[in-house]
Amino acid sequence: MPQDKDEYVKNLFQQLQAGDEADGIPGRLADLSNQELLMGLVALKSAPAQTQEMVLLDILRLAEDSEIGRKYNFAKMCSSDDFRRDMPITEYADYAGAVEKMAAGEADILFHGATTRFIATSGTTGIAKLIPESAAGELVKSLVGRIRLLLLLTLAPEIMRPELKILSITNLSEYAKTEGGIPIGSASGQAVKDIPSEMRQKLILPPELLLASDLSNETMDYLILLLALAEEKMAGVVCSNVAHFQLLLDNIADWEEDLLTDIARGSVSPRLGLEPALHEALSARLAPNPERAENLKDILSNYPHGVRGQGIKEIWPNFSVVSCWMAASSARIVEDLQRRLPAPTKFLEWGYGASEGKFNLPGCINDPAGDLALFGYFFEFLPLGQVDAQPLLTHQLETGAYYEMLITSYSGLYRYNMKDIVCVAGHSGASPRIVFAAKTSETLQLGELELFIYEIDEYVRQVSARLGAGVRFYQVMADTTPGLAPDNRGVSAGAGPVNAAQKASPAHLVVYLEASDEDFPGELFSQELEALLVRENAVYRAQRHAGTLATLEVVRLAPGYRDSLFRRGIMPGKNVNQTKLKTIIREHPEAKAIVQRFKGDGR
Repeated sequence: MPQDKDEYVKNLFQQLQAGDEADGIPGRLADLSNQELLMGLVALKSAPAQTQEMVLLDILRLAEDSEIGRKYNFAKMCSSDDFRRDMPITEYADYAGAVEKMAAGEADILFHGATTRFIATSGTTGIAKLIPESAAGELVKSLVGRIRLLLLLTLAPEIMRPELKILSITNLSEYAKTEGGIPIGSASGQAVKDIPSEMRQKLILPPELLLASDLSNETMDYLILLLALAEEKMAGVVCSNVAHFQLLLDNIADWEEDLLTDIARGSVSPRLGLEPALHEALSARLAPNPERAENLKDILSNYPHGVRGQGIKEIWPNFSVVSCWMAASSARIVEDLQRRLPAPTKFLEWGYGASEGKFNLPGCINDPAGDLALFGYFFEFLPLGQVDAQPLLTHQLETGAYYEMLITSYSGLYRYNMKDIVCVAGHSGASPRIVFAAKTSETLQLGELELFIYEIDEYVRQVSARLGAGVRFYQVMADTTPGLAPDNRGVSAGAGPVNAAQKASPAHLVVYLEASDEDFPGELFSQELEALLVRENAVYRAQRHAGTLATLEVVRLAPGYRDSLFRRGIMPGKNVNQTKLKTIIREHPEAKAIVQRFKGDGR
C-alpha cells in the first residue's frame, strides 16, 4: 500500500463509487489485478463502517427499480439508518412468492434484471430451498473465490510448481432447470467455474466429469479415485467436507483390482456404462501405465487395513495441502484426518459460506476464522441471548462474542437472517475475523437447560484434550424416556408390572461417541464430562442438585459408525461433500452399534 494510507483509501473509495454499471462495486473490483485486489482489501478492512455503508447503498441502487425496491422505496434510502428503519428483518419464507415468480422466468423481482441461476439447499429443516442469484451476486462469489485462492497460494506456494496437480472434489454445478429454464445448481459446483484458467489446468478432475449430472455416487467416487491414483504428482486436496476424501481412501481396498486394471490399461472400464462423450474424455486423461499400477499394488499390499501416513506419501510423494471446512463439527473430522495423513500436512480453511453467499476470507494455516467479505455483503449481527437487542454493525463487534448473522446481498436478500451463529475470533485492524459456530436450530433443551451445540462441543473438546482421549465423532440427545431407567429403553409403557430394574429415572443427557483409539477411557471420560458440566453450567448444576436431571451417560459406538451415517445420509442427487451429520439427535442409534455404556457417576 502507498505510504500515504489515508490518501490511498480515499482514492479507492472514489474509484469504487464511480459510475453506474449494472454490476456496481463487484464489477470494479473484478477489474483489478491480483496485487491491486489484495491491496484494496487491506484498505477496505481498515475502514469497515465506511466500506459497509458504501456497499449497502450500491446494493440498494442496483435494486431500486425491482419489485421489492419499489415496495420499500430503496431510491429514497440514503443511509444504513434509513434502510434498517424501513426494511424489516426477513427469512426464507418471506421470499417464497418472489422465488416462485423468478423460477418461472420473471425479471426485476428481488433485484434488477434476470435471475442467472438458483442455488439449491436443503436447509436445516430438510425442505428444499432455492436461493436466487444475480449477475452481481455471482460476481461477488467469484471474487471471494479468487481472493481465497490467492491467500491459499500465499500460504502454500509449493503447490504452484508447474508439474503438481490438485484434486478438487465438488458438487454438481447444475442439477436441473426451473420451469422458466433457469439453471439450478450447488454453491461449490458453481465455484469450479470461478477457478482462474491458470489454476484450472492443475485440476486432476476434468470439467466433463465435474459437470456430469447422471452418475451415481458410487460411479463418481470410483472415477475420482481412478484419476487421483493415476496421478502420482497430486499435491493437495480441495474438498468442502473432507470426510469425502476419507471415505475415498477407504474405498481403495474395495475397488483395488478394478482401479489398478484401469490404470494399467489407460482406460475407463466399459462396465461403468458411461456415455460415449464422457468415456472418451476420461480415457483421454489416462495413458496406459502398467508401471504405476504395479507400484500402487506393492504400496497397497503394505496397508491391508487402510492407507494412512507413509502410505499416502508413497502413493503421492508431493502430498502436502488440504483445504476444507474446519469450523464447528468439521473440526473433529479434520482432527481425525490429521491422524491419518503424513506430517506435516497443511490444513487451510475452505471458507465460511452457504448457498446464500461466501462470507469470510481465511488467511492462516490451521485456522477456520477469516476476515469478513466486506465488499460483497452488508452484515448485521444480533447479540446472542439478548432478546430485545438491536442488530449491531460490523465495526461494533467484540472479540470472543457470539452473534446471529443477517446479510443483505447483491442477489436480493435483505436483512436476511441466516440462522447462523458466528463467533468473533479476533480483529484484523478494525475489521472482525469471524468463524461459523452453529445453526441456531442446533440447540439441546432438557427442562430449563438449553445448550448450544458449540457449548457442548467445547465441553467434549476440553475433556478429550485433558485425558488425551480422541473422539472421532459424537452425537448427543436429551433422554426423556418416561418411567424407565436408561438400560430399559426397549420396554414399552403398559407392558406389565415395573420391576426394580425399571424404576423411574429422571431425564438425562446421553453422549454417543466413536472413539479414535481402542483404549478409550470411557468411564473416566464420562465422569470428567459430568464434573465439567456441573462446574461450568449453572442451570445443569441446579437441575442435578434438585434431582430433576440424572447424571449423564456416555455410550461408546462401534468403529466406523460415523462413516456409515455419511453413506446412509446421502440424499438423492447429492454426495458426501454435501452431507452434514446432525450432532443433536432425537432417536437412539441401533443397538448393534453400541459397544459399551458409562455413567457420569461411575456406576
